[in-house]
Amino acid sequence: MEQQPVAVSIIRKAGAGVYTEITVVEAPASASAGSLVQVRVSIKNKTASTIGIMVGGALEYGVSPWPTISFPNNWANFPAGQSYYFDGTFTMPAYAVVIHAYSYYYGSDSAWHFDDERTKSVGLSQVEDAQFQSLSVSYAKV
Repeated sequence: MEQQPVAVSIIRKAGAGVYTEITVVEAPASASAGSLVQVRVSIKNKTASTIGIMVGGALEYGVSPWPTISFPNNWANFPAGQSYYFDGTFTMPAYAVVIHAYSYYYGSDSAWHFDDERTKSVGLSQVEDAQFQSLSVSYAKV
């Protein structure tokens, strides 16, 4: 009986990028639904030369496909050993989210290659509606 090939997926831990390392994902601990959330991702060039590095990001909260994070300036060439901050935003849904930040390097084959991932959770803020805590309704019979 012939054995069938098995697909293998290699999962790397944060900081396991070969050429890059996502060192920080900054975002608030919580945000209210509909608010614009600021995200800052720091990526370090782990190589001995200047390389192109790109950032990407997506939100995990139960929908598919995952919505992306907008990074207006999403790539840069930077020197060996240096880190670069990429600033992005997303609109907070009505759910807590997990931010997935990704780094890519530009290869000698003129293509971007995935290299590292790091996550950060953002909870959903509860908005207290204090103005309606003591609401009374009156009506007139016509």
